[in-house]
Amino acid sequence: MTATDSRQISGIDIFVEAPFGGELPAQAGILKLAHVSSRGTKLKGAALEKTILDVGWLCARYLFEKPLNHGNETDAAICLAIQKIGSQFKWSSLIKLYSEDGKPLYS
Repeated sequence: MTATDSRQISGIDIFVEAPFGGELPAQAGILKLAHVSSRGTKLKGAALEKTILDVGWLCARYLFEKPLNHGNETDAAICLAIQKIGSQFKWSSLIKLYSEDGKPLYS
């Protein structure tokens, strides 16, 4: 990160194995579950349950209430979220989601 870096962290995408309709936590520390997707398609209701049974690995998007600056506090909040989610589900990877000037740099 450079001194002129104006990006902020909006949240994370975490890839989890959630078989048999397991419910992801609605909140993990100060991060809130925004949505769950499979191969780029947002899921909810019966579609979510069917996909969990069929696929197993899902992308859960957790967002901060407002984007945070880089730093130890942000990483600590992400680590706490991983501990909460990881205590209930296997996870394989995560991606930090960035924004700049209030605009998401992710889709």
